[in-house]
Amino acid sequence: TTPTKTTTTKTTTAKPTTMMNEYSTCVICRSGSAADTQALASAVRTDIVSRQLLHDVRGTVTHVASLCRTLLVQNDGRLSASLICAGYDHARRSGALYGVSGGGTAFEERMWAAGGSGSSYILGYLDSRYPANRVLRSEEEAVGFVSDAIALAMERDGSSGGFIRMYVIDRFGKRFVSTMPRNGRVGGTNNGDMEEEGGRSGGGGGGVTLRNFAPAVVTTPVSSKQP
Repeated sequence: TTPTKTTTTKTTTAKPTTMMNEYSTCVICRSGSAADTQALASAVRTDIVSRQLLHDVRGTVTHVASLCRTLLVQNDGRLSASLICAGYDHARRSGALYGVSGGGTAFEERMWAAGGSGSSYILGYLDSRYPANRVLRSEEEAVGFVSDAIALAMERDGSSGGFIRMYVIDRFGKRFVSTMPRNGRVGGTNNGDMEEEGGRSGGGGGGVTLRNFAPAVVTTPVSSKQP
């Protein structure tokens, strides 16, 4: 996994594209134009496979991120794409995680990366729950972290929805994991507590219920006409 995340963590609401086959240890998470990002991923896959067949050179996560960056720079901003390249890098013998912006800037992340339209809603959640100095201790914790973050993004972002698709990646390959988002707010105060505290409750299209607040004051408009 990438939140989404050695286990690599990547947080994104984008669509994952698998490089090569089930034994591949790299994925690209795509956000932006579906046509542009699919064309980019296809071009990168072709290059990686060709090098392996012709020169017996195995592609790495770092190589994939570099190719994505090069293609975006060559197109000079004409493509609408923001990418996350993540997985197990065999040359480095460790997990690797890169974010590639639409302008062609590639940067390596230590803990997690977030991209796509829903990412801006959850950056504060990611920073507060998993600061830079914290390490995910298990696969279960990493998968829970990613699914919770994506579920929060789906709750707020109109362009994010469906079910949560993740990959757990190690040096032997990858395993697909999918889950449906849980109802209600993740990792926060439940609706019952919020109602008792006088807060807002009722997600999922229902009305807003306010409790323990002063009743509304109804005023009668004063006529502009004098008696």
